[in-house]
Amino acid sequence: MEKSSYKRLWGYATIGMLTTVVVLAFARLSYGVILPFMREGLHLTYKEAGYLGTTTSLGYLSTIIFAGILASRWGSKRTILLGISLVTLGLAGLTFTSSFLVTFLFMLLLGIGTSFTYTPFISLLVAWFPQKKGFVIGLTTSGAGIGILFAGITVPYLGSLNSEIGWRIAWGVFAVIGLSVVLLTLLFIKNPPVELASEQNSRKESSKEIYKNPKVINVGLIYGIVGVTYIVQMIFIMSFMIESGINIKFAGQLMALNGILSIFSGPIWGFISDKIGRRTSLILTMGLTLFSMALPIFFTTLLGFTLHIIILSCTSTGLFTLTQASSMDHVRPTEMPLAFSYVTFYFAVGQFIGPTMAGWLIEDFGGFKSAFLFSSLCLVVGLLLTFKVRNSEQHVRLNSTIHSEISERVTQ
Repeated sequence: MEKSSYKRLWGYATIGMLTTVVVLAFARLSYGVILPFMREGLHLTYKEAGYLGTTTSLGYLSTIIFAGILASRWGSKRTILLGISLVTLGLAGLTFTSSFLVTFLFMLLLGIGTSFTYTPFISLLVAWFPQKKGFVIGLTTSGAGIGILFAGITVPYLGSLNSEIGWRIAWGVFAVIGLSVVLLTLLFIKNPPVELASEQNSRKESSKEIYKNPKVINVGLIYGIVGVTYIVQMIFIMSFMIESGINIKFAGQLMALNGILSIFSGPIWGFISDKIGRRTSLILTMGLTLFSMALPIFFTTLLGFTLHIIILSCTSTGLFTLTQASSMDHVRPTEMPLAFSYVTFYFAVGQFIGPTMAGWLIEDFGGFKSAFLFSSLCLVVGLLLTFKVRNSEQHVRLNSTIHSEISERVTQ
């Protein structure tokens, strides 16, 4: 890769990280860190808290298809700018929210903004760097860990200073950072090179083939399960720890540790999967994620939660990265954005179902343990599905070349 391409890769990946910080960590995942303080301030039940988590997913799910259509007409950059602006507006609104209904509307806006941002940005990066998609997606998704690290430190600190408005200040800080990312995107991000008209036509003709592709559907089901379990864990783990007697400050430190380790999880697993194949990497990360999700069910202790956070943070962002990269392994380069958008729809459905189901289980059927048992059972299904994943043709050819070279050297 030329020096200019390396500079572009790292520059775009850095802005991608910051975008992920805003639209995933702040708009989606930080809700679980803020929830204990916000629930008290707005007098929410756990069911209502679950509904609000689902609201964001509803906004995401209901507009993800339109986001793809808009990106194809407007271009990725303008669509991304619209999405981050909507998320920033939603974050600013939550700073001043006064009721469940108003909060519902701003949480809905966060989901809509995320759909117009995240998928178009990943598609833009893959279009620029198709041979490095595992690595560049990993770098971008590491922003989720950075954001959770920041939220895990900032939110409990602000809450300890002022329990009534600390969580509001946190949303306000997130909004200011969101505005900064809007400006960075406006100044530095460019659309990928324009595709040939014949390639665009072939993409339209092959869209039905992608929707029926069993390999893509299998990855979509895996991504849907990731959506269910990841959002449930992020929304309720903080409350689970506090209810189990874990000190609020230490619980916040564990969330910060989660953020630190997650920063490295995405790029490391993405790099590994580019080398050893997506299938093996997916099996490893899904198995470890299942093990970590089951730990709090049986060990509601400081050690149990600590191991849960450490193991999950080393695999969860990697699982995101591997699933996203896998969705584009078995289609032509011009079809990659369409395949990614398609499997992301499964993910959005999973995130829509997860919070409501978990809130219902917590409120009426056994508390937090039942919600984490539900997530663990979903991950069992996900693990079985990972065994059906196949490596990309490019990686298969690479392995064949390596094996041939080794055989020639041995015979010599």
